[in-house]
Amino acid sequence: MLRIFAILLLMIIPPTKAFGEYKLSDHYDGTQFHNPRNHSLKSFWDLLKWKLTAKKATWPSWIENKHYELPLIKNTQAKAIVTFVNHASFLLQFPELTLLTDPVYSKRTSPFSFMGPKRVREPGVAFEKLPLIDVVLVSHNHYDHLDIATLKRLEEKFSPLFLVPLGNNEFLKNEGLKNVQELDWWDEIKIKDYQITLTPAYHWSARGLFDKCKTLWGAFFIKSSDYSIYFAGDTGMEEHFKETKSKLGPPDLALLPIGSWAPRWFMKNYHMDPAEAVEAHLDLGAGKSIGMHFGTFQLTDEGYDDSQEMLQRILEEKNLSGEFFLLDQGESFIANEDKD
Repeated sequence: MLRIFAILLLMIIPPTKAFGEYKLSDHYDGTQFHNPRNHSLKSFWDLLKWKLTAKKATWPSWIENKHYELPLIKNTQAKAIVTFVNHASFLLQFPELTLLTDPVYSKRTSPFSFMGPKRVREPGVAFEKLPLIDVVLVSHNHYDHLDIATLKRLEEKFSPLFLVPLGNNEFLKNEGLKNVQELDWWDEIKIKDYQITLTPAYHWSARGLFDKCKTLWGAFFIKSSDYSIYFAGDTGMEEHFKETKSKLGPPDLALLPIGSWAPRWFMKNYHMDPAEAVEAHLDLGAGKSIGMHFGTFQLTDEGYDDSQEMLQRILEEKNLSGEFFLLDQGESFIANEDKD
C-alpha cells in the first residue's frame, strides 16, 4: 500500500520542463528527448505492475564504513586520483582540476524527506573533507543523481561550475545555482588543459510522472594531455560505448554502473547488469574500469551483495579481474605514471 501511495504522491509533483529551444536531432524531436535506437519507455502501468509484484531482497539496515585517508593530488605525482564516495558519486582529482560526479549527500533519493530510498551507509568522503571542487558533473535529473540539497551545499561552499545535459539549466538556476552550463551530446567544454565532453547514454529523465524525457541525460568524458576518465552516469547496454571510443578514443579509466538491474523485464533497456558492464568495458577499450551504482540505496529488487558477487564471478571467468574492479566507499585509485 505504501508503494502505491508513493506513486500517487509523485503524480502531484510539478513537472520539470525542457526550457529553451534545442536543435532537432536523432535524440530530440522538438518536444522530448529520446534514445536514438530505442524510443520505448516503460509505462505508468508497467511501473505499477513492478511495484505491486516486486520481491525485494532484504538489505542491511545500516553498514559502518571503513576509514580511509583521502589522498590529495597536490601531495603526489599522480596523473589522477579517483575516490569512490558512493552510489554514482566519485571525487576526481587531476593535477589542475577537481570534479565531483552526481553527488548525493542527502539521506534519501526522493522528492520527500519522510519516504523513499534511504541510504544504508554514510558517504565515503565526508562533505567537510572535500577539497576545493571546481566542476560538478550531473548526468541526468533522477533523484539519485541530481540531489538539489547537495548541489546547494556545494554552491554555498565552492561556487563550482555545474555541467548538465540540456534542459536542466533554468531549473537549477531557479534553485540558486549561479554557474550552470548545459551541454548536448558531443558538446565539448575546455577548462584549463582539460576537455570535458557530454557523450550519449541510453536512459531517460523525470522528476515526476508528467515531465518524462523533458531533459536530456548523458555520460561525461574527461580528458587531459596524459589521462582520460569516462563517467557513464546511468545507462543501458547499447552501441554508444563503441561510438564513444570511435570519436574520443579509449579512456584510461571508465566508471560503469553495475547495479539497479532487477527485475530485468523492467530495468534492462536503461540499467546494465554486471555482465553488460563488462561488455561495456570491452566496447570502450578502457584501460581499467571501476564499478558503481551499488550498495548505498536500495532502488531495485536485487540483494545488497548481488551486483558485486555477480561481477566478480564474471571477471574471474573472463580473466579480467585486474582490469575491472570495485572500490570500497571512501577508497581511492591512484593513477601513477608507472602503473595505470
